[in-house]
Order: sequence, then structure tokens, then C-alpha cells
Amino acid sequence: MRLEKLLAFAFVALCGGVLTFSLTRGQNPPPQLPAQAPQNRPLSEPAAAPGRDLAKLTPLQQQMYLAAQRGADWLYRSNRPDGRFEYGFLPALKTKLDGDHFLRQAGAAFALARAARFTGDERHAAVARQALLTLLLETSTTDVPNAKLLMRHTTLPSVAVNRLAAAGLLVLAINELPQPAGDLLEQSEELCNYIGRQLQADGSLCYWDNPADPQPNSDPEGINYYPGEALYALMRSQQHRPADWKKDVLRKSLAYYRPWWQKNKNMAFVTWQTAAYAEAYLATKEQPFADFVFEMSDWLCELQYKTLDPRHPLWTGGFLAWTDGKPATVAPTISSASYAEGLVEACRAAKQAADPQRHQKYKEAVQRALQFTATLQFTEANTQHFADWYRPRLVGGFHASHQDGNLRIDYNQHAVSTMVQYLAYLTD
Repeated sequence: MRLEKLLAFAFVALCGGVLTFSLTRGQNPPPQLPAQAPQNRPLSEPAAAPGRDLAKLTPLQQQMYLAAQRGADWLYRSNRPDGRFEYGFLPALKTKLDGDHFLRQAGAAFALARAARFTGDERHAAVARQALLTLLLETSTTDVPNAKLLMRHTTLPSVAVNRLAAAGLLVLAINELPQPAGDLLEQSEELCNYIGRQLQADGSLCYWDNPADPQPNSDPEGINYYPGEALYALMRSQQHRPADWKKDVLRKSLAYYRPWWQKNKNMAFVTWQTAAYAEAYLATKEQPFADFVFEMSDWLCELQYKTLDPRHPLWTGGFLAWTDGKPATVAPTISSASYAEGLVEACRAAKQAADPQRHQKYKEAVQRALQFTATLQFTEANTQHFADWYRPRLVGGFHASHQDGNLRIDYNQHAVSTMVQYLAYLTD
């Protein structure tokens, strides 16, 4: 009888264990973060940029430094073992966001390289470099006709990955790396050669594959993005591989894009073109470059929500939209960070031009925009309602707007890049 009781007890215990195991297995435990993901650095212990005493920064500058650092850490954690970044997340559904694209991968590498160069964070530099090497595997070279040169572009045609924009973003990322290796700089020059070959007789940059073909109707908004990215890349490459022909491309393009923009004003156009011509002005001191930078920036400043509106207190510092040739009063989005990105470069040009009034106006606009951008970042404080295991996927990421909490790598690209440039050039 005693033996029968022991057997019965053992059977019940075994059944209970099996049931418990099946229930716990059925709860779908949270996925593990990549092994390389760092712990979130305590906010009281930021990693100081080389030669910079953070205690001497103003409260706003300290806030921007911490926000930029969290954003760069988010990009670092979002990098996968294959070298690419997770495109984004849907926090409400705790799932990944579909819609990855080569250009946004290159933009994320650019922002992380820029942050690493400013802070000296070797982890960020290593991931940015690895991401670049991964993306460069999707490029190839061809001979430049009648010249002993190679030009590099993406293997996929522009209908899938715009080659002009891809070349520009890859050049920017390479030249933002701390001490880029010689082989990377050589590939940067090959990409620059491709950009130079896209220059047309009227000064415009062809952003489809064959300049002899008519402009395709599939990407009418491309002119507002791709040429500016490529022109800015040419000027940023000057720091490592200076060449007079790159400046000549900017001179010729100015003659085309300034009158074009005057007839077709667009906010997206301003960000990259301002950065390109500001760099050109700093390199050449030629006034026409500065004139166009100031013309675009003065116009952009008028589209900012400058004063507090009791009906929309969170809109202050963001930017209106521009629709059908006129401003539209709508809720600002993370795009405000990219507009501020251009204004930082305009500040640099205004300082060089000894124009203190414009410099102050642009600087104040940047500060307002960055304060607005900071309200779109997930932090430890505003993610307490998420599970502990999921929170590291969110903290540091910038979401689309106050009505849209989705995260994307290009949102972080513009926010981090702007904050780093602000700290590098607009702090004493």
C-alpha cells in the first residue's frame, strides 16, 4: 500500500511538472537582444567628447548631448550581426517595422559615424564601419570613358536604389568616420567620380541611370533629395581628398538649382542643398554660395512655430508644412530635425560671413527645433509602461510625431546628426 501511494505521488508530480513546462513554453518568452548591445549608460555619466568638459555646457547643451548619445546608442543596438540596422519598430505591437531600404541604411551609418567622430566612442565607430563595409558589398565599379578613372555605384539600378543618393550617403558616411582607412577613402573617391559624371550641361545632377534618357516620372520628388545629398558629399570629401573639380561641380550646380528652387520652393530641398553650399562657401569664400544659403534659410525660419500656442503647446520649435506653394498649419513631425540640420550649416556660413544677426537668428531656430525634437525621443522616464525586456529596443529612439510612436532609423539619423553638429559648431 505504501509503495502504491509513493508511485501515485510521483505520477502526480510528473504530470504537474509537464503541465508547468508546457505552460511556460507557450508564453513565448521575449527575444534576446544582440550580444553586442551595451547597457544603457547612466544619464549622470555621459561619455565626454575628446577635449570637452561637459560641466561647462549650458543645461540645453547638456540635454542635447545626452539625447544625441542615447540616439547613437539606439542605432548601435539596432545593428544586426549581418552589419545592417533594424529598420524600425512598432512599439504598440512590439514588432519590427517593414519597409527597409538601402538609402536609409546608409543614412544610419552616416549618423553613427558622425556621432562616433564627435564623442570618440570606439564601439559606435566600429559598428558604423562594419555597416559601411556591408553596404559597399552591394556596389561595383566601371571605367570612366576616356579617363583612367573608376566610378563606383550600386549594382541595383536607380529604380530600386537611387544610385546618385546612394553614392552621396556612402561618401558622407566614409568621410565622417574617425580616421577612415585608405581603402575606404579610395572607394569614396570612386563614388565621387560617379557623382561627377552625373553633372549635366545645365548644371543639374542626373539622378537616373542614363543622362541621355528623359527624366522618369516614377520619382518626381527625387530632385528635392538626391542631388543635394550628392553635392554635400562632394564637399565633405574635400577634407580627405581635396580636388578642384568638386568645387567646379558646386559652382555649376548653383547656377541651376537656385533659380529652380525659387520657382519650386520645397522644405525637403533646403536641408541638403544648404549643407552643400555652406560647405562650398566655407571652402571657397565665394559670396554666391552664401547668398543662396541665406535665401533658403531665411525662408525656412519663417515656417517655424516660434511662440507657445496654448492649443498646441507641444508644437513650439517644430515646423509648418509647405503644401501647394503655401504654408500649412499642421502638427510638426521629426522632419523638423532635418530642417534644423540645414540651419546648423547656415550658422557656420553666417559666422564665416561675419553676419551676427543671421547667425543668432539661425542658432535660436536650431535650439527651438532641437528642444522640440527631444520631446520625440523615448527615454527611461517615458517608457516605464513597457516591459523591462522590451524597453532597451525603444530607449534612445526618436519617433515620428506626438501622434505616431513608430521608430525608424532615418528618424534617428536626422536627430542625432543635427544634435552632434549643433554641439560641434554652435557651443562655445
